Amino acid sequence: MIAGYETTSTTLACTMYELARNREVLQKLQAEIDELPLNLDYDLVVEMSYMNMVISEVLRMYPIANEAIQRRAAIDTIIQGIKVDKGTIVYADVRSVHYDQELWGPEDPYMFVPERHETKRHPLAYLPFGAGPRQCIGMRFALIEMKILLIRLLREYSILPGEHLEERFDLRERATLGPDAVWIKLIKR
Repeated sequence: MIAGYETTSTTLACTMYELARNREVLQKLQAEIDELPLNLDYDLVVEMSYMNMVISEVLRMYPIANEAIQRRAAIDTIIQGIKVDKGTIVYADVRSVHYDQELWGPEDPYMFVPERHETKRHPLAYLPFGAGPRQCIGMRFALIEMKILLIRLLREYSILPGEHLEERFDLRERATLGPDAVWIKLIKR
């Protein structure tokens, strides 16, 4: 149960944090939302290009559940010039992949830039839900749930930084990685 609820709410908290810090991103996202009809359907929500980029960037910067991915090599192989024997367990540190300048540049990977997701990248450069046959089975549900909440919230409100936004946004590891608190203000549009 934690995997389905805690991760989604934590991702939304991180999204609120970044939208409060990045006014221009918030305005572009609200402009995309304002173009939607009041009666939404699944296809409209899934195809929201800027919403997809914003959520992808949040998940790149704050990979909530996967600190590392491990896989057992099914065959002898070579990875970046290193021979890996069949049966060897290989680990990928998700944060080091998500913040790699070569994979996520030319912009600084520590900056929130949703537009970086317009560029096609290696499929294993982005791992918020894992990869391969053990990828998160709840991925589509979590994404649609987050998008619908953001649409409903941002149609009515704008997000501004609260007085303790930066000092209280302290990521801690519990069942998942998440902030202690996100201090924002909601202002009626």
